[in-house]
Amino acid sequence: MRHRNGGEQVHYRLVAEGVIANSPPMYRRLSARCAEARRRGSFPDLVDTLREVHVPPAWPDAGTFLREVVDRFGLDRTQGQPCALYLAAEKDTLRTLMTGWVG
Repeated sequence: MRHRNGGEQVHYRLVAEGVIANSPPMYRRLSARCAEARRRGSFPDLVDTLREVHVPPAWPDAGTFLREVVDRFGLDRTQGQPCALYLAAEKDTLRTLMTGWVG
């Protein structure tokens, strides 16, 4: 997990909540205010849970893999359906919020 001091996370949270518009002028104004708060020491560290070091999965042996792969199995629920619904976001920062909303 990486700690962030920038206003990007605040911006996209406020956009997701419908508090502010997602526009360059709004982002610049919010960033300036966040920078002022950081300089005063009144802006909290934010945790960005989406930025992680990617480590490919590995298992100590084939037996362990076979025991664990059972939990990873899943069928494609859209197979055979006339249509599928997809939820998209401009920024990955919103993925956690959207996943919480729609399960």
